Amino acid sequence: MIKFIGFIKRKDGMSLEDFSTYWRHKHAALIAATPGLRRYVQNHVVPESLAHHEPAADGSAEAWFDDMASFQAASESDAWKAAVADAPDFIGSTINLFATEVPIVEDKKTSRERESMVKYMGLLTRREGWEVNAFQKHWRDVHGPLVKAEFTTMARYVQNHPLPETYDSPRPPAVDGVPEAWFESLEVFPWQMVRRPEGPRTTPAGIDSATIFVQPIPSLVVREAVIVDQE
Repeated sequence: MIKFIGFIKRKDGMSLEDFSTYWRHKHAALIAATPGLRRYVQNHVVPESLAHHEPAADGSAEAWFDDMASFQAASESDAWKAAVADAPDFIGSTINLFATEVPIVEDKKTSRERESMVKYMGLLTRREGWEVNAFQKHWRDVHGPLVKAEFTTMARYVQNHPLPETYDSPRPPAVDGVPEAWFESLEVFPWQMVRRPEGPRTTPAGIDSATIFVQPIPSLVVREAVIVDQE
């Protein structure tokens, strides 16, 4: 299964509240009608997070399909075209990628149960000199366990690796990776993930991060709204 991930900024002059309302209650229905869609989740910025950092986007959309052929067929459907036509009514800009999930820390909660949780999303760019396959292997096998060891309040941690073949395609990935980390509440969320006034982290994960990712890492803190889930 593949995942289409889009990071969205609202159009100029629109409040975050109005953007989220329009996206959740009007646009969602258009995407949900898309044939071949296996899952569709909206990630809405948590308003409380704005006191801690400037989010990289106002939200993120995730849509799962069986494969690229299924996505291509979906993108040619009337429902998807209607959603594209609707987008300028609330979206100012987007960046996108196609990815596969690599679970590092798994839980037993359902997607609906995770809607009450808080989720970190990062937008990773690999440092110069890292070839795609080597970068993805290091992120998965070296950096992933370091993050797991540092952030012990994580309930779930998934890495989203761009499809390698898309780097030479008409749809190259906007970023080199998207980590997602779920926490039970804001009370246990480690704000050092998004705001570091004291400088880079000196933990093993922080040191490794500086060697493979361009710093600082843009991020957002969100809650999920599950629109479609056929799993």
